[in-house]
Amino acid sequence: MDYQSDYILRVIEQMGAAMRLATRLFAEGAPAEESIDATNQAIGLVVDVPAALFVRMSPQTMVSLLEMSGSDNRLLEKVAEALLLQADVFEAEGSFIESGVRREQAAAVLGFIDPAHAN
Repeated sequence: MDYQSDYILRVIEQMGAAMRLATRLFAEGAPAEESIDATNQAIGLVVDVPAALFVRMSPQTMVSLLEMSGSDNRLLEKVAEALLLQADVFEAEGSFIESGVRREQAAAVLGFIDPAHAN
């Protein structure tokens, strides 16, 4: 296995660990901020800007940034998963606008990976 593949698999594992933590915190009823922080940690492993800034970007800006970064599609799928988990957390908190924004962002990332998934 080459270095890049090894690196990608390591990042996927780190993202998976952060996502499992976020999911567990959410399921156990921990404060929403704890789940959001864990998902932001996962996102931060992939994107070239702070995750807190990334999640405030428009879906189009997000995709442009990811396009420039040339990240592996498996990593981008994990970013979309993290955004969808954030959407669930926000929805559970009654923050429906935030939840909708995260779902739009996740859809844009998934559409970038596979245009057949767009809209």
